[in-house]
Amino acid sequence: MVKSLSNDQQQLIQEVYRELTKFYASYFSDTFNELNIGKYKQIRDAIGLVLRKFDSNDHPLEYTCKLIMYIQARVALYHLHLSGEQQQFMHNLAEKTKYTNLSFVYTTPIADVKQFI
Repeated sequence: MVKSLSNDQQQLIQEVYRELTKFYASYFSDTFNELNIGKYKQIRDAIGLVLRKFDSNDHPLEYTCKLIMYIQARVALYHLHLSGEQQQFMHNLAEKTKYTNLSFVYTTPIADVKQFI
């Protein structure tokens, strides 16, 4: 059974996708991230994996919400720096997905990138 999405839900998915695409691109335009790509590569790759979830319509909002928690965990565990622009993307994405039910996507540890594959 295919669940049809309301117009509001489809619009939210499109907004989150646009924001996530900009967030992903910020890892190529931020000089600090580029110079320290080894530390930030997993975050950038995780964002790319979640963007694929939008393409396949595989619970994109749920994975975006979990991505925010993943990035927050990596930043805290590895003392990483996010630019002001990246912090704003994080805030916007967290606000747009804060009422998302995560029961489907809670299957791996929060700091493991494999959860997005």
